Amino acid sequence: MTESVPGALAEQRALEQETAVDADGVNAVILGTVAWAAAAVVLRLFFYDDLLASGASWWLWVCVTGFGLGLIGLPYVLRRRQAYRRHAAAADAGESLT
Repeated sequence: MTESVPGALAEQRALEQETAVDADGVNAVILGTVAWAAAAVVLRLFFYDDLLASGASWWLWVCVTGFGLGLIGLPYVLRRRQAYRRHAAAADAGESLT
């Protein structure tokens, strides 16, 4: 297959196959959830008095909400990952995908 494709294109295709994208989103949701939790902890421990004094305590609640939404979204993306893997396994086995 690579003989019929110019060299640069063949290299690009090989690179694309090696560097797979996180298509199911699990890593992104986990990272985002952890980031929101860390931001909430930092705001609460180090900046809470300043936030209260300036009337910006809602920043803490934005972080808590982001963390909560991440926890809600995690089961969804995990189920989606399982569905992707089942679909790929069925396609590899040559089974009907319907």
